Amino acid sequence: MSRILLVDDSPHAQRMGERILSDEGYEVVTVSNADSALIRLADVDPDVVLADTVMPGRTGYEICQYLKMSPRHRHVRVILTAGVLEPLDEVHSQRVEADGILKKPFEASALLAAVKPLAEAAAKDRAESAAQPGTAAAAPEAKVPAAPFVAVVDAEHVRAAVTVALDASMETMVEEIARRVLFALRPQHPDAHPAEGATAPLQPEAPQPAPPPPAAPRFESVRRVTPLRLRSGSMLGLQISRPEPEAPAAEPEPAPEGQPPAHPTD
Repeated sequence: MSRILLVDDSPHAQRMGERILSDEGYEVVTVSNADSALIRLADVDPDVVLADTVMPGRTGYEICQYLKMSPRHRHVRVILTAGVLEPLDEVHSQRVEADGILKKPFEASALLAAVKPLAEAAAKDRAESAAQPGTAAAAPEAKVPAAPFVAVVDAEHVRAAVTVALDASMETMVEEIARRVLFALRPQHPDAHPAEGATAPLQPEAPQPAPPPPAAPRFESVRRVTPLRLRSGSMLGLQISRPEPEAPAAEPEPAPEGQPPAHPTD
């Protein structure tokens, strides 16, 4: 079944168009601006593009002009849409070679009547291009005017791509981290080898012992000894001066009888 790319900044228009086309069996992808539409062109590879002519930034006219100038998307049919109160320049639509115009809000019968023949014609052109092997090779040599603008990467799409990449590699990352943790926790033996098919983790270099601090200078204590004279009359080698007792005074001899006692001279 054909694929439809719906480009509209109105959430209501996106829901209505997606519901009507999906119920009919079409595969529908919706985006809200022209830059996102250009990013999704490669993976969606639509047969029909419905582009709103009144959007912030680039409009449906520019999307249509880009598709008609691209050899890779020459089979894509473009329908320009606009609200009831929004202007739709039919002259400009013809200038960018739009394949149809449609007013909103979408009516199921009008939308399907506009999409069905264009989707069939796009599928036919795609099949014919695939059946001609020389067409794809000659296409890059053709001189094609440069695109009128360059798509700006949407931050939401970048985050979505990163999330998808992480989800895809999460199992491998978990297994690798768990293997490294188990290898680090198990006892290390000189003869131990990693399991077959497992890459040995990088081993950190063994820490080198720090050099010992310089020895502090040694100071030998010097004991100064004052020699003492040892005397026999000293105690513990120390001279003890003790006053000598005075000799008692000699008593005078008794004088002979008849003589007066002698008195000591001074």
